[in-house]
Amino acid sequence: MNKNITWKELKALDDLFHLKKTKANIQEHPYINYLLEDKCILDRKPGNNKIIISTNDFEKFYEKTFKIPYDEAKNFLIENGIEPSAKKSFTLEDIKALMLIAENKTELINNPTNIEDFSNEFFDTSKYLKNKTSLRNAVFKILNITEFPLDKKENQWRIVVDHPNPKAIVLCENKSFLKQPWIAKNAEVKLWHVGGNNIKIIDDIDEIELSKPIYYSCDWDLAGLQIYSRIKKKLKDRKKDIFLLYPNEPHKKISTYIDYHYSHWDLLKELSGLSIENFSKRELILINDLIQSEKWIEEESFDLEGMIQLQVS
Repeated sequence: MNKNITWKELKALDDLFHLKKTKANIQEHPYINYLLEDKCILDRKPGNNKIIISTNDFEKFYEKTFKIPYDEAKNFLIENGIEPSAKKSFTLEDIKALMLIAENKTELINNPTNIEDFSNEFFDTSKYLKNKTSLRNAVFKILNITEFPLDKKENQWRIVVDHPNPKAIVLCENKSFLKQPWIAKNAEVKLWHVGGNNIKIIDDIDEIELSKPIYYSCDWDLAGLQIYSRIKKKLKDRKKDIFLLYPNEPHKKISTYIDYHYSHWDLLKELSGLSIENFSKRELILINDLIQSEKWIEEESFDLEGMIQLQVS
């Protein structure tokens, strides 16, 4: 729910953290209403219901949930000459995508594409940028272009978040963690997006980078673990191993049969057709439990920093 809050709500939440109140007209937003009515960490000022005030529990919540993303987003927008205005309809996820685009600016400029493919790659739908003028203009500003080339080219991007001296490389099935560059900084790792049919970029890992430990972060469902198995084989051919990042406990298991999820376990095959030798005993126990209960664990639910700290020395 919090992914859909815009800069207007973000600025108001930051005011609530620093000033303990806000006059911003945000009460109709579902997430703000949730914080008011369900979580009860915000309240309305007695005698003036148009003013929202913070409770004693809000400060800790904000520091854990929004402070770092908001500060990083605000600094990023200012540094890139993009006005952090409440008039902009940017969501926090939009700004995270802009940060990822800026991180990979050189790669993207050298491999131009059209607006539909670009939008689909960074904003998950092909029409997203077409429908958001201010966001599209922000992308143009970052890439220093006025439009996307009209010719359709095959996606050749290698999307990464670098670190000057990484302890390890973490390959991520989804782009969510790459849109939070402070994770790479804090954990001292390099993040690569390697998902679906994008595993060809494994070939771009040079020998120097291969000297670092390599880990994989993914959805713990059949599709995610199949991709991991393919990457493991690809790296084995180069005499290099890869290790699966084990989800934080308690595991947040959800049914595979939900609207936005399309990967289901094959109950007719042992371990759903996965190769047993690709997994440790601990991993096999969790995978079998997920298969039997027909559930999965979403990568975005992970505390990636915590996983890395436990497994990356």
